[in-house]
Amino acid sequence: MSSPTSIWSGQFRGASLGFFGLAFMVAYSTAAITTAMPQAARELNGLPLYGLAFGITMATSVVSMSLAALWIDRSGPQKPLIAGVSIYVVGMLLSAAAPTMELLVAARALTGLGSGLDAVALYVAIARVFPAHLRPKMFGALATAWLLPSIVGPALSGVVTDHFGWRWVFGTVPILALVAVALLLRGSRGTAMNLPVSVPEAGRSRRLWVKPLWAVVASASVLMISDAGARTHAWWPAQLGVAVALLALAVNVLLPKGTWRSARGLPSLILMRGLMGTAFTIADVYLPLFMIDQRHLPAWLAGLSLTVGGVTWAVGAWLAAGGKLQPRQSLRLGAGLMVLGMVISALVLLPGWPVWIAWLGWSAAGFGIGLAYPTQSVMVLAESEPHEQGTNASALQLSETLLTATALGVVGAVFAALLTAGEMGYVMAFGAACVLAAATLLVSRRAA
Repeated sequence: MSSPTSIWSGQFRGASLGFFGLAFMVAYSTAAITTAMPQAARELNGLPLYGLAFGITMATSVVSMSLAALWIDRSGPQKPLIAGVSIYVVGMLLSAAAPTMELLVAARALTGLGSGLDAVALYVAIARVFPAHLRPKMFGALATAWLLPSIVGPALSGVVTDHFGWRWVFGTVPILALVAVALLLRGSRGTAMNLPVSVPEAGRSRRLWVKPLWAVVASASVLMISDAGARTHAWWPAQLGVAVALLALAVNVLLPKGTWRSARGLPSLILMRGLMGTAFTIADVYLPLFMIDQRHLPAWLAGLSLTVGGVTWAVGAWLAAGGKLQPRQSLRLGAGLMVLGMVISALVLLPGWPVWIAWLGWSAAGFGIGLAYPTQSVMVLAESEPHEQGTNASALQLSETLLTATALGVVGAVFAALLTAGEMGYVMAFGAACVLAAATLLVSRRAA
């Protein structure tokens, strides 16, 4: 009997809907909460804690990503996935009911723990449910699941916030999560997702506590970097330096050996994910701000680059999933297009250049990252033994989360110091993004 050629065939339709729904839920909640949070902070008199409400979810997710790796590699992804969704739902409900900003921040910390478990478990679950030839298609579908929320999510949540209140934005997300996980559990019955994995003696470690402990150190470092980047106290440079040093030590333990020297294969794949995601995020943060601050565009028009990039990202992921390109081609072409897109977008910094040049560049950058991201995920899972899939999927997520947090903190601090120097802060931010993108292109040659 021939193997199914579609993730929407009868055998996989339920699981595909579940995976798609979970990705859609995360994408919608990210866009919606970003839109609703300013109103929540104002109503709860919590503007001083506004940044922490975002930073703490990233910090706590670092800890749960590390714990997820140990749990998944020994029991399979189903229990961690259910636990992650459950914690995420509870965090959202507590956020919706929070009477103070302090309790909202605490609820956001809980949400981060849940999202960290889900982020790792989702990757491994795809590997357990789908045969290798269908995994690229599923990862391509996940990229598509991010598209619609990125376009309509901010507007929709803005309407809900204005007419019903910000609490309804937090309160509606759990409905999507519960429906998606119910579909996934029903559609994945009888698959290897439900089965524990036998760990060979050589893969057992008696020092299981080491990585979670360093994950706590990394989490605290992320919060310190975020706080130092705000430059609200005189000792912020020292705090930033200490936090970056601690994070460097933690990352050396949390990521596979050879990651920092870009050893061929898996270490370079993981390093590439971190570099690519960080470069894209830095430019993604500062490009709309430049359009508003220096080119005086309205917010909706300044954000057009994000929409354009989201559309081409989905197109790139669809092409990567089609199998017409070899993995090596997808990685190198994706990295090359991202570098090209970054450089073209940076031309908007030059006097007299039209703003549409940035949208043109960002469409190329989005297409490039769409080609590379799902390919990286598929290759990491393909190069991992079943009992290592949790560890390596966790490393892939941690690489991006930790490098992005560090870069945003450092770039943010330097940008704030250059506020009185005209466009120099933006030149610095785009310069950092372009350097990281160029490094991504170099690393891509060692990843496959």
